[in-house]
Amino acid sequence: MPSSPLAGALRPRRLLTAVAATAMALALAACGSSSSSSTTAASGKATSRAVATAHGKVSVPTHPLRIVSVHSWATESLFDLGLKPVGVENCGETYVPPRYLKRWKATPKVTTGADIDYEEIAKLRPDLIVGVDVPYLSKAYKKLSAIAPTTFAPFKDTATWAVYPDATAEFVNRTTQLAALKQKYEDRIAAVRKTYGTQLAAARWDVIQGGFDNGNYWIYGADSPVGAILTQLGVHFGSATAAVAKGDTKSVSYERADLLKDADYVVYYTNNDGSPANNIQKLFALQACKDLPVAKSGHLVGTSDFLPGSYSDAIGVVDSLAKALQK
Repeated sequence: MPSSPLAGALRPRRLLTAVAATAMALALAACGSSSSSSTTAASGKATSRAVATAHGKVSVPTHPLRIVSVHSWATESLFDLGLKPVGVENCGETYVPPRYLKRWKATPKVTTGADIDYEEIAKLRPDLIVGVDVPYLSKAYKKLSAIAPTTFAPFKDTATWAVYPDATAEFVNRTTQLAALKQKYEDRIAAVRKTYGTQLAAARWDVIQGGFDNGNYWIYGADSPVGAILTQLGVHFGSATAAVAKGDTKSVSYERADLLKDADYVVYYTNNDGSPANNIQKLFALQACKDLPVAKSGHLVGTSDFLPGSYSDAIGVVDSLAKALQK
């Protein structure tokens, strides 16, 4: 698994596949490369435009029609923006938020983490490939850009979640639709703050998920994706989350349930069926956890949008917190 949980460590990964030289040659002939210059149609309207990406400026179609997404965050934003990609990543059905599940199931899969099917991508004849510059995709960038213009949002553990939908919207020229999504999110934040502001400010919140380190779970900091949304809602963090350094997570033993002792609410990651994700149930099963005030009060707050890749995901986080505050 990648060392950073935000780099996609929540999804199963397999080794990179070999690429057939003949398939790549066909892809080059059919689609061209991402370094092509801007062109203008006979009508005088631009048919391509330059966008800033993690790998520099890339010339892309002004109105791409056949988009392949190789990362779930990009896929979710494409769906939000009203687009229908011709190929998407296989991140594992259980990790796809329910709002996207039907559309995701209906779309051909071209990757499973670092296992990228370049030949299948070429067969789909994309005019644009979008994603996020996580380490395994960054290594694949050259091969992908030989198939079609490839645009990756810059990836940093310290970046806010909104960087990714904002970049995706720019790549596909849907900034008007993006503005509407942003406004919807801001309106939801404002509504929840107005309704539950006193409760939000009075409580202490920690953010955790099951880890892939043997026998450990992860504590997320205030600048994590969920932490950033909680900050916008005006919360105070419990000592466990407050102690995590910026841009980091803290891996601790399941036996250290006591680190959550001063939390009034704990937010954790769930699968799309609502069940605890990534082994966090090991923590919840311990008597030491059951004896915590937060567990006794029923304030363990699960959300399948724990790693938001889109504005709808972020709204989903807010909705999960609002639902918990209603109880």
